[in-house]
Amino acid sequence: MAADMDYDRIQNLRLEYTDQYVTVNSPRPELARFKGKIGRVITINWNGRALVQFDSGADRGWYDIDLDDLRVVDPPASKTPEGAASPASVPKEGPQHVEYKPSALEVARQARDKTHAQPSGQGGAPSDTQSPSQETAQS
Repeated sequence: MAADMDYDRIQNLRLEYTDQYVTVNSPRPELARFKGKIGRVITINWNGRALVQFDSGADRGWYDIDLDDLRVVDPPASKTPEGAASPASVPKEGPQHVEYKPSALEVARQARDKTHAQPSGQGGAPSDTQSPSQETAQS
């Protein structure tokens, strides 16, 4: 029965904290490196601690931090400059017409198909017989 209470408690903590922005509010020296940084709670693990991801350059790890050491804050301001439109707010234009240009390989294939389609005797199709110079070169 105690396991059921823990399960319900963890699920409630997950609902409350997941995707919330937090800062570390603790005098503990091992947490001093997070001072002034805003992180996002990824989830609450089974021991009741938050997995927090801080957006600080190349460090994209998840840190296991006790909930007592965290303080929920407002989401950080968007990283787009003021006055600039975000990509989601820019209206998308309809489909644009692009002129079709065949690739060089496709042009070569079309030319080959045209020469093979000519009736024999027209000079475009390769012959199956070899010339005497080709026969001596292969021997």
